[in-house]
Formats: sequence, C-alpha cells, structure tokens
Amino acid sequence: MIKRFAVTALAVTAALTMSRYAVAHEGHVHKVMGTVATVHENRLDVKATDGKTSTVTLNEKTKILREKAKATVEDLKPGERVVVSATETKGKDGKPTMIATEVRLGAGDTTASK
Repeated sequence: MIKRFAVTALAVTAALTMSRYAVAHEGHVHKVMGTVATVHENRLDVKATDGKTSTVTLNEKTKILREKAKATVEDLKPGERVVVSATETKGKDGKPTMIATEVRLGAGDTTASK
C-alpha cells in the first residue's frame, strides 16, 4: 500500500513538473489575458491581473476582433480587456518571442474611453 502511494505520488509530481515545461517550448499556442498596457506599431504589452506584463508581437497575419467583427490596431486602447492567442518562436536574437495570431477585445468594452 505504501509502495503504491509512493509511486502514485511520484507520478503525479512528475506529471505536474513536466507539464509546465512542455507548454513553455516553441510552437505551442499560449493565451495571454489581461488589459492593454501599451500599444506600439507592431507590439502589444498586456498586463495580467497578477501584475505581470507580457509583450506580444503583432504582424500582418494577426487577427484583431471585437466579438465577431474585425478591428484594427487603432482599436487597442490602454486599459481595455483583451485575450491574446500567441505562438512562441525564437527571435532573430535567439530569444523567445510571442507572435500574436489573434487578439480579442472585450465585447463593447469602453474602459479606455472613460
């Protein structure tokens, strides 16, 4: 009984530890949720509720949507809620870079205009 518990505990610990590293490597889609901190021509900084800021790169393939309607980079305003789907790739400098595939704006969110 103790052996079975130890093996199970070890398996669960290994699974939890490995899953963190499995999702962190290149090619996986990541979700970044929070509010727009700053918008640059080809970059978006998103501040999560835990205070951590993530930078994602925007390109010509990035879809920006408010509900089902198309939106533009100009529609991204500081303070507005967003959910970003991004793929991690290696940048020219060899460092990981998040490339946004889709940016979803909050439905009818007028936070930034208040």
